[in-house]
Amino acid sequence: MQMRRQEGFRGMPSDRSPNSRISLTENEGEKDQPLGRRLIPFLAVVIAFVVMAGLYLYGPLEVYRGILRVWGIRPYPFVFLDTDTVLSAVRCLRKGVDVFVTNPCDAEGRVFDYSPLWLLLAKLPASMTELVPTGLIVDAAFFLSLLLLPVGRTWRESGLIAFAAISTASAFAVERANNDLVLFALCAVAAALASRSKGLRLVGYGAALLAGLLKYYPLTTLAIASREKPARFALVVCLVLAFIGLFLATMGHDLHRALKLIPTGIWFGDMFGSSTVAGGLSELLGWSSSMQSLVHIVMCLAALLWALWLATRAEFIAAIDELGETQRHFLLVGALLVISCYFTAQNIGYRSVHLIMIMPSLLALASRPQGSLLLRWSPALALVVLWTEGWRYWVQKLDKIVDASEAIKVATWAVREAVWWTLIPVLIACVTVLLVHSEMGRIVFGLSGKRSAAPKLACGV
Repeated sequence: MQMRRQEGFRGMPSDRSPNSRISLTENEGEKDQPLGRRLIPFLAVVIAFVVMAGLYLYGPLEVYRGILRVWGIRPYPFVFLDTDTVLSAVRCLRKGVDVFVTNPCDAEGRVFDYSPLWLLLAKLPASMTELVPTGLIVDAAFFLSLLLLPVGRTWRESGLIAFAAISTASAFAVERANNDLVLFALCAVAAALASRSKGLRLVGYGAALLAGLLKYYPLTTLAIASREKPARFALVVCLVLAFIGLFLATMGHDLHRALKLIPTGIWFGDMFGSSTVAGGLSELLGWSSSMQSLVHIVMCLAALLWALWLATRAEFIAAIDELGETQRHFLLVGALLVISCYFTAQNIGYRSVHLIMIMPSLLALASRPQGSLLLRWSPALALVVLWTEGWRYWVQKLDKIVDASEAIKVATWAVREAVWWTLIPVLIACVTVLLVHSEMGRIVFGLSGKRSAAPKLACGV
């Protein structure tokens, strides 16, 4: 494999080579950028939240609900519904109810299918688990975590990050105060601390581990520890396994029951995942379950092969090489979140909120004049996904003009799935490059010791 650079792939180091062609401030756009650029995404979501909260509390409620519908969100009679999913289980648990069997405290009668770790909230005083204060804390954690994102290098980039932050997926998650916002905040902390001291990095790994124990799929973000040297990496692995072992020993029974309760959704609704295309085609064409599974497997393998091919392209590697250190950390963590939930389950649309975490990195990758077409279009693909239910709402309004509701539903579904299956291989390729060229990756793949030859794949630590 040939590359135009001779000083090497910088991977995920904590230090930089003094011979790096691009400076830290040029790469990350953090040290020399005005505070305003960092504040734009944060202010955008806070202003939107305050306006909507004002309408909910003091304005005509139908105006509030109408705006949500235009945004692509089906409003519920009360706010913070998903926070209440957890808190209702806590209320019933305090009454001695087995919430994995029945949950009469929930407005929808939903049994508890989240991690049993959430039920530790039952040990807090009831006054500390009231719905509105808890929902506000969940949303505030998400808002504040936006301040940790890499700064947009231009006002235009900051505006696009803000556009992602107020997307349908984000608004949906905030309106329901869904616990994926907690995961977003924890993983943003992990990515932000990955460039700091050894002690702070351990705190970051702890945040990622907590996110994983709360909802399982974020456990993959612990791969960010691959930037550590072998001894420290081994320490992190041992600590993680010890905590997971403790979790299984104390909550394994309830975990098993919760996993069996995880629901599935309809193929043509607002849920996404790797099984959606095969499931949708099976429903339309009357395929057998074995045919559906075969198509699903073939699509996953094709996406993986495409991603691995992308990861070997010199221009793709060079583009990631030129990212700043923090940009690479957020790209790795955010991409792992999206890939993990995409391939492990069907996901309600708000879970695509994790794409916001990688928007600064995607915009930086797209700005390279010599970059691949896929990288140049990746931010647009991410925005299409984040705003899916918004633009689907408006397209489906055509049903009032043209009597073709079923055709429109299938067409918008097909566009959404095509975008997802184009974006996912790009994210897999980014993760592959970052992990293979990390400190541990170089050791595992036998790339250490090649610092004098092109391409140099040293991390510089």
